[in-house]
Amino acid sequence: MECYGGMGKANGLSPDESENELGLSNNDVVDEDDLRKVELLSDEDGREYEDVSGLSAEDIMKKVFQSEERAYEFYYRVGKCNGFGVCKGDYEKDEDGTVVRRRFFCNRAGLRDGKHYNRVDRKRCHRPETRTNCQALMSVYLDKGSSVWKVRKVIFEHNHELIPRGMVHMLRSFRAISGSAKAHMDEMHAYGLPTSKILGYMAGIAGGYSCLGFTKKDAYNYIDRSKRTKVVDGDMNVAIVYLEGKAAADPMSMAWYNLTEEGMLANMFWVDGPSGVDFQHFGDVVVFDSTYKKNKYNRPLDIFSGSNNHKQTTIFGFGLVLDETISSYKWMLENLLEVICGKMPSVVVTDGDESMIAAVREVLPRQPIGCVHDICRRM
Repeated sequence: MECYGGMGKANGLSPDESENELGLSNNDVVDEDDLRKVELLSDEDGREYEDVSGLSAEDIMKKVFQSEERAYEFYYRVGKCNGFGVCKGDYEKDEDGTVVRRRFFCNRAGLRDGKHYNRVDRKRCHRPETRTNCQALMSVYLDKGSSVWKVRKVIFEHNHELIPRGMVHMLRSFRAISGSAKAHMDEMHAYGLPTSKILGYMAGIAGGYSCLGFTKKDAYNYIDRSKRTKVVDGDMNVAIVYLEGKAAADPMSMAWYNLTEEGMLANMFWVDGPSGVDFQHFGDVVVFDSTYKKNKYNRPLDIFSGSNNHKQTTIFGFGLVLDETISSYKWMLENLLEVICGKMPSVVVTDGDESMIAAVREVLPRQPIGCVHDICRRM
């Protein structure tokens, strides 16, 4: 669970963490002890970043850090060694816009906002509550005199059970897919293996799903992001290239599209070879239906379908339209007529949409039009 802090000067500061008590009023004073600690910090892997297990609050109060990021890295390791997740909290800036204070919290800090429980229109059950208003934290501040970050306050006590050492890697703060694991998934996915089989194989090698260091959801999210990065020119170009490739491989497959004035995809229509053959045999009755924006692009999907000699549904063609207007539907029907080589359907059945009926009457003025709702009422 992520923690969200505010930004801005003195945002969320308690009285005991005012600017004076943070030690920011005497930044020009540099003592020899601070200089000695600065010298120790010159090594990225110095003693300040050795094993953090067994450290007490008093030990942590003596730590100094080269930067805010190094302070968070230290608290990250403290949380991992002691069985609790960590997250970044609020911070304070000085007059120059430099961050001079930062707080890091346990990932169970705070409580879920009450407005989420009071919604009357909520349809799903609430997710399990994970926050317990834990007060554990580490607060650091910038000593401008020595240019190091010092620890201002540490609270070690938690109001919840800590995670055992063997399971701490499954906390959200510490879950991560390693580079080798990503390489394995990429290679195996390139050979056509499904993600579930890949995870099963990797879990068998690691000794179980709990030993992977990440969850199934993390793996599926990574695979999904990898697929999206391959779509360099956008989904529209990829779809057009794919359909044109299918049409080049199969002379009976056809695909058409047009663009808006802004260069965006307006309408798209495609038919493969088997669908065209099916229309020649079973295209006497055509159902012209449109789904209501069921895809992520919120575009209506038009489907031309019918029934074969086994009373099974067969598809004659598909199309994505820009909107549910007469002009869009006319464009779809005109392309359908071009594909079917002059064979006219005897009956066209629609879902009763007025724009769709008007388009059918203009393009196919002699064909009877039926409505699905009227047919169902007669049955």
